[in-house]
Amino acid sequence: MGIKEQVLLLLENQKGNFFSGQEIADRLLVTRASIWKAVKALQKEGYAIEAVTNRGYALKRSPDLLSAAYIEQELHAEGVNLKVKVERKVDSTNNVLKQYIAEGEKEDMVLLAEEQSAGRGRRGRSFYSPQGTGLYMSLLLHPNVTAEEGTMLTTLTAVAAAKAVEKVSNEEVLIKWVNDVWMRGKKISGILTEGSASLEEGKLEYVIVGIGINIYEPGEGFPEEIKDVAGAVFTSHIQKENMRNRLASEFIKNFMEYYHELPSKNYLEEYRKRCFVIGKKVKIITPSGEPYKAGEGIDRTSATVLGIDDACHLQVQYTDGTIEFLSSGEISIKV
Repeated sequence: MGIKEQVLLLLENQKGNFFSGQEIADRLLVTRASIWKAVKALQKEGYAIEAVTNRGYALKRSPDLLSAAYIEQELHAEGVNLKVKVERKVDSTNNVLKQYIAEGEKEDMVLLAEEQSAGRGRRGRSFYSPQGTGLYMSLLLHPNVTAEEGTMLTTLTAVAAAKAVEKVSNEEVLIKWVNDVWMRGKKISGILTEGSASLEEGKLEYVIVGIGINIYEPGEGFPEEIKDVAGAVFTSHIQKENMRNRLASEFIKNFMEYYHELPSKNYLEEYRKRCFVIGKKVKIITPSGEPYKAGEGIDRTSATVLGIDDACHLQVQYTDGTIEFLSSGEISIKV
């Protein structure tokens, strides 16, 4: 952790209290000049740090900027030891973690970015990721599970995100099968899970779980092609203090709690409770958008959702009474 991050953490933990430059320097074992430089850099980034002669420095207000130090501190307080890194702009947080792996990264970690130029969703779709309005992050993990067991990480992620958003917003958050998080009838989050498996051992070598959450509505609005379906946690684009750090910390804590007990699937009931398609009539389509047909061209476009099994398959009943379990790899649904 650099000097700037250490100064920020000290002032953040004692927000409103003054510390002299010398006191901070003594605590961090650095020079007063380096403290002055760190404070100036933080002020330039938007942190409202008040400097008063003979009193020192006090943090009055924090902008909604991602801080690895803040998130790590929140995680450590809950016993979660995970390396956290923040980048200003990347093409995709999943892509950057793949680069880290190619360079020899072996540790579990989380990467967050202020902006993505090429955010990705499932089936090659893009995920709109403008600067400062969303939470864009990916976790690099090395679970001791099979590839089949690893597919449940997507379900787990949706539950962890829904619970975190609900806590910071005090609003109901639901899930559309299989991995879309919804508020007020619109999608606020998407999840993309990628991995590599060992054919010899039948186990995953690593998994990258990427998630994007729209925190604020962009000032200029969402792009035309997604404006009817995309939503945000907060309907105003006015940012709240440290909101993205708080939400990131809450999500990661939820995620890691479920992750450490992955085989027990203790998140499934929470998933079922939040999955709003259960009991509803849906339209079933293939990944390419074509109507779903069963064997011999039997029309299977419309069905009623009966439930979700322990493998997160969708149990549906067609108009002729036939019951089938559907995989997210085969079909999508429209409510």
